[in-house]
Amino acid sequence: MPKMKPIYVLHCFFAVMVIASATAPNDSLEKSKFVATNEWQEIAEGQGIPPGLHVRINLSTGKKEAKLLDAESASETTATDAQGGTESAISLVPGQEVEDHGSPQPAAGGSLGGMNLEAIKEALRDIPATDYKPEDATVSGRYKSYSQIKQELKDANVELQTDSEIMGTLLDRFAKSVSNEQPELDALFEDLQYLAHQIDNALEFIDRGGVEQIIWPSLNRTGEQQQRVRVQALTLLGTLAQNNPKAKVSLFERDASAKLLAALGRATASEEISAAFYAFGSLVRKFPFAQTRLLTPHGYSLLYDVWTKPVVELKVKVKALQLVADVVVDYLSVTTDRPAGNSPPEQQPVDAVTVEQYRSTRLTEGLEKTEFCKHAGQFFQAHRAALVADEHLTDETVRALRSCRTLCQPLWSECALFRHTLLVLRNNLDNRLSDDPDLVEYRTEIQLNIDDFLRELYGNNGKPKDEL
Repeated sequence: MPKMKPIYVLHCFFAVMVIASATAPNDSLEKSKFVATNEWQEIAEGQGIPPGLHVRINLSTGKKEAKLLDAESASETTATDAQGGTESAISLVPGQEVEDHGSPQPAAGGSLGGMNLEAIKEALRDIPATDYKPEDATVSGRYKSYSQIKQELKDANVELQTDSEIMGTLLDRFAKSVSNEQPELDALFEDLQYLAHQIDNALEFIDRGGVEQIIWPSLNRTGEQQQRVRVQALTLLGTLAQNNPKAKVSLFERDASAKLLAALGRATASEEISAAFYAFGSLVRKFPFAQTRLLTPHGYSLLYDVWTKPVVELKVKVKALQLVADVVVDYLSVTTDRPAGNSPPEQQPVDAVTVEQYRSTRLTEGLEKTEFCKHAGQFFQAHRAALVADEHLTDETVRALRSCRTLCQPLWSECALFRHTLLVLRNNLDNRLSDDPDLVEYRTEIQLNIDDFLRELYGNNGKPKDEL
């Protein structure tokens, strides 16, 4: 039986009151008369109590306690006694035998009010394990079908639609929209992006022709006034492809690579480039086929060019570096036994087909031919001052560079300016370490990451080879 908290009493389902009978006073004990109140009071050993009280055993003291009955319980007891009944309610206490106050204790196997006491105790023990079974086996027939619910709600002027029906409505609204006012387009794209987060909805959107009807035409809109529409279309494209291999295949069947590269090439504002990177990353991450279609010399050129555009925000430029770093980590974790940068090696074995698919992308060769390490190093060094002012971007940039260390160590380990940039960032954090107590731990973590990166590139003395 489960352990109970002190002073609490488990009341039997069949009755909740204990009607105590009076015990004959023992004059030899010379006990004072028990005066009951509405509060629990301890009953002294051998002390008599008047009839009609609520009695319990306090589990923390082991003593009996009594109090007056509640008004409702007292009225019920009076009604029972008036009918000439001799039954007393019972209260079961863990570790105690069933006690009947006011009537003789029934013998083992006897009955109380027509109920067998042993059966009652057995039922109480089985309560936690008792399973409910419906009276009618055809419970499902009691529930209304979707069509019935829909009709009833329609009669109440409440329209109920499935995701599929909503998507169809949105596609029709977009096709029939003449004004194409921005507020209306904002609402349409917001609803579509919400639906597209679900894999089945994304596939249905593609199958219904949503890519051809909405995304591609929106990407072809020109002018600064249409920039928001292009951003929304790129975001929707990325949402469709996010963690959805079937959607990725369907998108490439609809010429997604050429459309996306063209959109990235035309983009000039930070928001639009950032949305393009989101779509780009959603397609290429963990999908070798997409890497062969998007990570071409032209694709790499578009990524590297972003690092040199002064109008593009630094956080967007860091996204381009992170995108390449994520692909590198994914590639090395599958094709080699070595960890990529500061990332641990994959623990689960990879099948031979998957390994061959990744190797067929020739990712490392493409990065070497397009001089990724040189471009990434130049970007890092050129933005030293901006990174000093933003420790969060410093953290993201150093982590991304370190993930590519396996490929770029030969070049970066020979570069004194690369090492100088790392030391400047580290020393700046050291000077600001105690500025904000809440950031001490975070800044220390960035410092340690830079220290590890320096040792990996230049050895324990932290010097580039040309300074040795």
